[in-house]
Amino acid sequence: MNPTVQVVESLKNSITKNNFSYDKNLGLRCRDKELEKLRDGKEKEVYIVSFHTEDQIEYDKKGEIISLFEGMFCFAYFDAETLELLYTMKKAGYIEVDDSY
Repeated sequence: MNPTVQVVESLKNSITKNNFSYDKNLGLRCRDKELEKLRDGKEKEVYIVSFHTEDQIEYDKKGEIISLFEGMFCFAYFDAETLELLYTMKKAGYIEVDDSY
């Protein structure tokens, strides 16, 4: 199986397990393997999958919007050798593999 397909499927499973969702209209996009400087300062070959979380919209009884939390772009980093998820980067920080921030 193609490594990019494997990391996308792995991310879908992780998203489902950790109870957050992504915008299905934009989907999950995986870049080709590249050498990237990780947050620990080391360079490593990784696959990066980009996605956008879903907007959270609340409506009142009249159907008017009472709150809107816009989704954000996130980037999931996968080790190119093992295809394991290293971490997910988002605007407000990082999501670890164990779902901690």
